[in-house]
Amino acid sequence: MPTWEGIEDASTMLPRIWLTRAKDGDVWKPLRKIDCKALNESRGEEVLIEGGRATADPKNGSIRFNFVSRPNTKLMPATWFTKEEKGSKEFILQPLPEVDSWQVELLYQNAVRASSSLGEGLDKILKEEIILESEPQFKVVIQRNGGLLTMKKRPKTSRFFSLGEVQYTLQRGYGQYTIEGEDDENALGPVTHAVFVVHGIGEAMWSKEEVNMLTTYDELNLLRSAFNKKKVMTWREECKKCEKLKQPLPPPPNKVEFIPIEWYDKVRSPSHALMASLNAVTLRSIPALRSIANDVIFDVLMYLTPEYCGAILECVTTQIIELYSTFQRIHPSFIAREGKFSLVGHSLGSVIAWDILSILKDNMEKNVPKGDESDPINIDRLDSPRRIHSLATLDNATDNPLGYQACAKGTETDSKHGTWGPCLPQKMLQTIPFTPHLTVFLGSPVGLFLTLRGAHAVFDEMRAIAEAERASLIPCDNDDEPPPVFNVTPIICSPFSLPTTSLYNIFHPSDPVAYRIEPLLLPEGVSTHELPNPLFLSPDGKSIRLHVKARQVGDQLFKQFGSISNIFDKSIEKAAEAAAAADAEALAKGKMVSLDAKEERKAATPKFQGCIKDREMTFKLGGTTSRVDFQIQPGVIDNEYLSAVTAHSSYFANEDIIDFLIFNTRDLE
Repeated sequence: MPTWEGIEDASTMLPRIWLTRAKDGDVWKPLRKIDCKALNESRGEEVLIEGGRATADPKNGSIRFNFVSRPNTKLMPATWFTKEEKGSKEFILQPLPEVDSWQVELLYQNAVRASSSLGEGLDKILKEEIILESEPQFKVVIQRNGGLLTMKKRPKTSRFFSLGEVQYTLQRGYGQYTIEGEDDENALGPVTHAVFVVHGIGEAMWSKEEVNMLTTYDELNLLRSAFNKKKVMTWREECKKCEKLKQPLPPPPNKVEFIPIEWYDKVRSPSHALMASLNAVTLRSIPALRSIANDVIFDVLMYLTPEYCGAILECVTTQIIELYSTFQRIHPSFIAREGKFSLVGHSLGSVIAWDILSILKDNMEKNVPKGDESDPINIDRLDSPRRIHSLATLDNATDNPLGYQACAKGTETDSKHGTWGPCLPQKMLQTIPFTPHLTVFLGSPVGLFLTLRGAHAVFDEMRAIAEAERASLIPCDNDDEPPPVFNVTPIICSPFSLPTTSLYNIFHPSDPVAYRIEPLLLPEGVSTHELPNPLFLSPDGKSIRLHVKARQVGDQLFKQFGSISNIFDKSIEKAAEAAAAADAEALAKGKMVSLDAKEERKAATPKFQGCIKDREMTFKLGGTTSRVDFQIQPGVIDNEYLSAVTAHSSYFANEDIIDFLIFNTRDLE
């Protein structure tokens, strides 16, 4: 029997390998093995591939994406390939169309039979040649070199002695290959958690081909691969431990799907009048720097305008609604398995996520009576505070809610009190169709936006009203006598919350775009040095690294030594307070100034210096977690200025965040 070159798969029934590429000129890449098998068994029908993230249509030779807006990619099966050499050891496999593969396979099978013990020999077969239908200028022949046979693709019209002639070796079968992440994803159970991820600023720039930056879509693909790899690795280690102890093996953990929500291309259409005007007014000098301004910074400026803020929120909400339905259609048993939906926002995307939850909160509280069992979201489980009004209008409260879209046109709101929600041209009725199980802000400027909206005063009013309501519940037998005095700890944290089971504001300490949220939920009188430090991020809240603990101890010692200087600061503060009290008394006697309601409330507000010392903070905004602000643990050698360069763009690849997501999306059975 002669030896064949280029026969990677010698099986009698050669399976088809399905390949795809985005556009002409790109290299054809094979699909996952499990997807190739499903397509070979589909008999031409559409097949869900990539774990449901895409649909393969073999009849039309295309793949469409189910959760992202991407052009369809090309799809084709192949059994024979043209081997194009790119170097001494590098080559590219170009699939032969099926119409040509069938003819080549027939020639190969005839040669195998002819060279067998009962065959007639290869002399006749070696004279045969096949003209390729897809490339009529080429033909395929069997070339013998001693005892080695090779299928060759060469020009139809050969030159004298084939001098300078381009020839290609044909390969049967694709050969062994692996798709990164396939084995890990196949080892996991069904999907029980879906996470919608809203991107931040600059996506218009990162999506350009000439810019060597990962888009959110690319980052989530890498996150999913690392996420699944860690889950499977941990599960297999647990299986080994159970085998040693002769215990039943644990079931495989279920999948978590990450779905990007892309809004930049919807509001940044090149045909849009705004973009045309922006391009017209942009100077042509230093184009690289101006591109950063137009493609990155301009996103923030757009969101600060009510019209485009509303357009972005409508776009994101509509996408989530559509993908929510599409996801359940692709995974029909998701709800039956008590699957959960969560929301993640990165950079400006976290502000969008905050505003979406603010709108959801408003619609839930205004349109659905609390305690309605027919409510599919069931806000009673969220334990969210009721709607409240400003202290100035508490006695004769109107329908104007404190903090809702204070600058919205066409609505009668008391804009002087600030707002926690977005400023829109009109009230937004469309909301996301679920309450997030987990809400995560990564590198978030939410604290900055809330400060600009005047939300601190609003949250402080909520705290003051909660304090007043609690005081009104103290029993009193005689109305003419003052109520008894109870030693009640004052309410420090604002009762404000959003409709989500848990909320985390996670940031890198050196991220220049990230801001805290917790200080806005504390009284306005709390000094900066008394604010509680953000917690370090860890999956279970306990696994703090040794060098981080050592740094914490050092910071505590520094604070203790610095307390001596605080004595002088407090004496100065007391003197200032005494002077202020004397001035206030003189003004009151002379009736020189009449304070308005807001100033009276501020004057009556007690000082909060020292009130939160050694107190355990519990913020209702965090939901099931008592805290909101979490910082990533720094490295052993970590320069904050050098880290600032990459801090804002490295969240999805951060090991601590991956571990955190695994822990908080795990199956609780």
